[in-house]
Amino acid sequence: MAIVLKPKKSETASAVPTTGDLAVGEICMNIADRKIYTRKSDNSIVIVSSHVSDTVGGDLTGTVGNAQIGANTVGIAELNVSDGSAGQYLTTNGNGTLSFATDSTNVTGTAVGGDLSGTVGNAQIVANAVGVTELNISDGTNGQLLKTNGSGTLSFTDPGATIQQATSKAVTMAIALG
Repeated sequence: MAIVLKPKKSETASAVPTTGDLAVGEICMNIADRKIYTRKSDNSIVIVSSHVSDTVGGDLTGTVGNAQIGANTVGIAELNVSDGSAGQYLTTNGNGTLSFATDSTNVTGTAVGGDLSGTVGNAQIVANAVGVTELNISDGTNGQLLKTNGSGTLSFTDPGATIQQATSKAVTMAIALG
């Protein structure tokens, strides 16, 4: 038949037993601090076991209770994965398997459609695809011209005498030059 050992215990953080709590050789556990104490024959209370505050080493820094991976200590070998090629990235399949993959989001050569032609890296507006609606202006009347105020506002306006004179001069020059 198994013997059950039931040491004294505390679940209060930082609680340390006193000589009045323990007989010589009796043990007491502090569950919150993860430490085991005993009373020695010289009536001192000592920690028999606690690794929580012990310093760790190797690729780890900190203590057992607060260990961190040291800087620049995880590489390809520690990840247990074959090295990839330049420009690849590390990915997971969601089941714990890591591998290197090529960036599949580079869509520069992908064809575009709709009001565009060409590829994502060289898209051009299809002929006659931009109209009054796409310019976000009210339509003008027959014979009006589109003008800008120099600050990004477009509007339709009637052609002025300057444009008519310029057109007249252009026709005269075209006739004269043959």
